[in-house]
Amino acid sequence: MMELQNINLFMNDKNVLHSINLQWRKGESIALIGANGAGKSSLLKVLGTLVKPNSGKLKYPSDLSVKEWKKLLGIVFPETFLYHSLTAYENLRFYQKLYGKINKDRIDEVLKQVKLFHVKQEIVDTYSKGMKQRLSIARALLHNPTYLLLDEPFDGLDSESKEILKNMLLQMRQKGTGYILVSHDSEQAWELCDRAVLMHEGRIIAEGKCTNQGYFPFIKRYREIVKEKSS
Repeated sequence: MMELQNINLFMNDKNVLHSINLQWRKGESIALIGANGAGKSSLLKVLGTLVKPNSGKLKYPSDLSVKEWKKLLGIVFPETFLYHSLTAYENLRFYQKLYGKINKDRIDEVLKQVKLFHVKQEIVDTYSKGMKQRLSIARALLHNPTYLLLDEPFDGLDSESKEILKNMLLQMRQKGTGYILVSHDSEQAWELCDRAVLMHEGRIIAEGKCTNQGYFPFIKRYREIVKEKSS
């Protein structure tokens, strides 16, 4: 289990995360819900070791080191981390080298997963936004991660790419891959996750299981809490 204990983060002299306590169990999918500026992306960056908190503790699963944790982690952020002058295949081969060896079958496998196998030899700069995002997801899945961080992966995608990504997440969930999903579409995030965490002004203000009938009461509660805190 990954655990954040009393995490505080300051960015540009602003306290963007306040006393965050969160447990993320192996195989668990979590929806991070909240308005812009709530601290969702900052929380993902802490989990992804992209930023270091000012105080608090990150407790990695089975007392792993930071280096070992990174090997279990896949990251999909608005920045795709792709080389646009290379082909899709060349991009994935480059990232695979970072993990120590080339496995052409695995590259083809993830390209088929994201429905890009037929254009794997085309330059990424010619791809649509949706295709680039799907390739970014392939990059994140290349090393068979146990945990995934997904920051607005549906943003700007066409309907076909959204459906492909949705089906991929459902399959990963069934296989036991854990992920934390940030999405403007809170109802869809609820559908794709086991648990929802509500954030407001850098704080976790509520949590709950993503049950079939629980979405609207949960969102109603969220709005009431925000209104109460703003008054």
